[in-house]
Amino acid sequence: MSKARVLCFLDNPLGRDTEILLPVTYCIEKYLGAEVLFKFLWDILFIKIWKPDVVLLPNIKGHHMYVEIAAFSKKNNIIVLALESEGNFKTDGSFPYWGFNKKKILYQEWLTTWSERIRSHLKDVLDKEDHSKLVVTGGTGFDRYIFEEFKGREELLSQYGFEKYSKVIGYAGWAFGKLYGTHKDESFLHFKDWKPRNEALKWVESQRIFVRDILESVIKKNPDVLFILKKHPKENYESDPVEGPNEMNELTSYDNVLYLKNEESIADLINISDLWLAFESTTAVESWMLGKATILINSDPEFPRSSPYWASVVVDNAQKLQNCIDEYYESGSIAQFRAKENLREKAIEDSIGFGDGKNHLRVAYHFRKSIPEKHQSRKVPLNLRHLRLFLLMHLGRFFYNRALFMRLPKFKKTLYVFENRLMPGFEERKKACYDFLEQFHKKEGIDAELEMNNWSKFKYSESSTFEESPE
Repeated sequence: MSKARVLCFLDNPLGRDTEILLPVTYCIEKYLGAEVLFKFLWDILFIKIWKPDVVLLPNIKGHHMYVEIAAFSKKNNIIVLALESEGNFKTDGSFPYWGFNKKKILYQEWLTTWSERIRSHLKDVLDKEDHSKLVVTGGTGFDRYIFEEFKGREELLSQYGFEKYSKVIGYAGWAFGKLYGTHKDESFLHFKDWKPRNEALKWVESQRIFVRDILESVIKKNPDVLFILKKHPKENYESDPVEGPNEMNELTSYDNVLYLKNEESIADLINISDLWLAFESTTAVESWMLGKATILINSDPEFPRSSPYWASVVVDNAQKLQNCIDEYYESGSIAQFRAKENLREKAIEDSIGFGDGKNHLRVAYHFRKSIPEKHQSRKVPLNLRHLRLFLLMHLGRFFYNRALFMRLPKFKKTLYVFENRLMPGFEERKKACYDFLEQFHKKEGIDAELEMNNWSKFKYSESSTFEESPE
């Protein structure tokens, strides 16, 4: 009997979407006995080559090719499963929920929501016949903050020659650089009901400068503190290989600044930081799970946003931020942050659902019902566009020259393709993640439960508890 085949696609080998999928594919491989294959999303021809039983995606709205993959799979009777990369958002209608899924079609078998708040909202967004697909699972990408061990400060900083610093403050970028990208109009569409387009873009630029200046002030005043400035992973589109100004990259000349793009995991950076700063970011939730105080640099928090900003300290000038830094290094904590502990507990429930490291099991509880026990033979028609993408990527690599392609406008966006087509670093990351999951499952007794097929233990109940219930 041949194993069921699950084909997963990623637009980047490392980062958010990878962390969302890996805990789920671990369960699929270990407990459901399926064969899992990961491919770069331009390898869409592999749907015909491998003829999977299931296509698994990190989302079906954040990239136009994720939508194309889902639609093609569904049309050819291949089961589509998907998660949510952005599962914590405002429910007042300001968030463009469908993204690149312009037809607003729910291709997947299950719509895995991060919280009861979001599930309730989506009942008003979806057609009534799709309500049965709505399930609460929590955000799987946040599980790693419970089951994983992260790099230590000395190990990480020594890679960049900054090991002398005993004080470290991190900052999560907000993707202000999209203002200078080729798709700036698309990037801020969710502001359309908040401010007119020109006003919104002026506001973004004013906030970029506002944050930059405050960061520069505290960087200058604290030469003994290393400031790690982390660029937002989705700041640039594939067609933007050259970086425009953001709130951080004009500060890289300072000796106590380390500016990082995709070199390090955001989790590792949070782990080695004493304090975590942002303009607005869901990484605040991740920071709380690692016991870090969070401070938002923001003078206008009432814009369309998804982060539960009210559970962090919010500062609107450089002196207030400096006061927080001083208080932390003098006493080991910040009184304003301590006072919001109860708010953070509620924020975690409303944003990512659960902080126990078991969201991937809640997903697997439902997905297992959609994955067949064995591989089914099927015919998949040849799609000429998929063939063209495949040939352009795999034959074009022989002609790829980064310096040359950077000078050719029509070829710039292919840099992203040629540099990610082999998924560099993915297998190493997968092995590390699986090793941590194996230890976590053994420690928590999860493997023993699932060897007895006791999946019902991981079913979400509306009382937000894990109650054993009949299948």
